[in-house]
Amino acid sequence: MKTGDVSKWKQVGENLVRHVSGSYYLRAKVAGKIIRVKLEAKTLRVAKLQRDDKLTALRAAAVQAETAGIRTLGDAITVVADRVLKGAHLEEPTVAYYEAIIEILRKTMPRSTPAKNWTAGAMAAWWKKVSAKYASQRANNILSMARRMTALLVECGLRIDDPARDLKRVKILPTNLTIPSRELIDQIIESVASQKKRASKEAAAYIGFLAYAGCRHGQAKALTWENVSDEWITFNGGVSGTKGAGQRRLPIFEPLRKVLEPLRHEDATGPVFTMQSPRIALGNACQRLGVPHLRLHDLRHFFATFAIESGVDIPTVAKWLGHKDGGALLIRTYSHIRDEHSKESARKLK
Repeated sequence: MKTGDVSKWKQVGENLVRHVSGSYYLRAKVAGKIIRVKLEAKTLRVAKLQRDDKLTALRAAAVQAETAGIRTLGDAITVVADRVLKGAHLEEPTVAYYEAIIEILRKTMPRSTPAKNWTAGAMAAWWKKVSAKYASQRANNILSMARRMTALLVECGLRIDDPARDLKRVKILPTNLTIPSRELIDQIIESVASQKKRASKEAAAYIGFLAYAGCRHGQAKALTWENVSDEWITFNGGVSGTKGAGQRRLPIFEPLRKVLEPLRHEDATGPVFTMQSPRIALGNACQRLGVPHLRLHDLRHFFATFAIESGVDIPTVAKWLGHKDGGALLIRTYSHIRDEHSKESARKLK
């Protein structure tokens, strides 16, 4: 059915629209597609009842069609992959990560095994091997994906019980973050800038920006001069519906201003950074200085601790970082700020 003139349609309820002619239509997403079906109702109350019945039937039929071909674990994994990767707007890194998790399921599970024969005991044996092979967080993400698969087996009637029901997630132990000092950050920036390579100056500025803006590499890469004013930087988040979606602003304080000023020319437009990544430059600088290797994400940790140590309150730092929890994650992650700062604070107690 063709969409037609939007002005001829009015939203009158959830998944319910009315045409200017007075006819009611069910409009909803079923199996990843937007459908519109005419209802026989003459009143809104009856239209809502017909909508519910029709939508339930359509979705049940869609699930039946989708799961009709499931015979083996491999079939079930394929259906789960389609649902996960096609059911929502996902950023490219998220898609790549989900694809990697799904590929692990394909490699670690006996795909040719009939789905109806996949028992809780078989699932527990599988989880014992997987949880021992992969890091805690990754193992738990694999289990989450596997649970989607076992829920699907119940959904399509191949299993009465959920084989993954009693499996426990791996406990994630707290780790000590690698948080460089400000002195080391400045040494790294100077070391990179001193190299006589074509992109040395930009790489040094890129590293300095990540350290003093606290943004992720992807956000820095996407930043344009149109979003940099004299006082503020505006970061626009990722795809709608994803974790990184939304907008946040960061005030330009002095260390950040010193990084940006050499890069900005009159009437600057377009990307702030043109190079792909300063990752190699950062690694080489750490090697030259004889310090442990730092990741680009460690620069974000530096920004958080630098801001907290400088006296900025936790909710404000969280807002600058783009966290939406008011600082709860910061409190858990940085519960023990660098030892040097703790010792310095302790000396003030007399």
